[in-house]
Amino acid sequence: MLDHLQQIVVLATVAQEQHFTRAAERLGISKSQVSKQVRYLEDRLGVQLVQRNTRSVSLTEIGAQYADYGAQLMATLDEAEAMVAGYRDEVTGKLRIGVAQSFGNTLITRSFATFRQNYPALDLDITLFDHRPNLVEEGYDCWVAIHEQPPEGMVARKLADCQFKLVASPDYLARQGTPSQLSDLRHHDCITYQSRERSYDKWPFNKAGNEQVVRVSGRYNINNAPAVLEAVKAGMGVAYLATYLLDDELQKGELVEILPDWRPCLALPIYIVYPRRKHLAPKVREFIDFMLEEVGDPPVWDRLHASNR
Repeated sequence: MLDHLQQIVVLATVAQEQHFTRAAERLGISKSQVSKQVRYLEDRLGVQLVQRNTRSVSLTEIGAQYADYGAQLMATLDEAEAMVAGYRDEVTGKLRIGVAQSFGNTLITRSFATFRQNYPALDLDITLFDHRPNLVEEGYDCWVAIHEQPPEGMVARKLADCQFKLVASPDYLARQGTPSQLSDLRHHDCITYQSRERSYDKWPFNKAGNEQVVRVSGRYNINNAPAVLEAVKAGMGVAYLATYLLDDELQKGELVEILPDWRPCLALPIYIVYPRRKHLAPKVREFIDFMLEEVGDPPVWDRLHASNR
């Protein structure tokens, strides 16, 4: 029975990491031992669970279903460990955090560094991605998400709302002119964010309670928010940009705010999401409390920008 438990845990870790080497590193065993345990499990069950190639691994349909049970076992073990750790109030071990890719900028990285300094016995494992994860199956303790609809069945605590600015570079404005009213945006190259899950080509604004939405277009559609920042700095067009991406570009004059009387008002909340469990590990609880304070309302980057003005 113990061998069987070991094998299903190894398979679940392979499923989460999609890689034998990374699974071995996470489990603290050799890559050859991971491969052997998966092969022993396939021989015992009489089915192929994993499809292998030279660069990565993927699970067969039955393999993915079987690995889900392993993920549930690991989650149960984590909760048992959390119960004991909570009794002793220890902030130790490894904290696996998923972060919205566009959010993994300098300011949030500094925040993580501050948190890590507060708990020297804790290791942080941070992954940036754009997809909606299954936290249990993928092995994350929590997810810092920028999303209108957090996953069902999870706890989602709101940290803040993204704030936006309408910006362009001085070079672009010198070439194409500065918009004087919202309708002018229809005649400009507007850099839009588009990904597999979301597309933002309708920009909402508010002025003294008057809300208007402008449908924009342009020659640059980008699926990465930091790349939108780089594109607008390079003079490629006008951007509706989240303020958490900005450092001191406005202060340095690299970017210019356009139509400041019209406030960009896209409703895009930031959540910290984690599995619903009876016992929450102290490391997760402390991180949640830290993020609620650090990225509270107003968010840390807006407080920083305000102090620089």
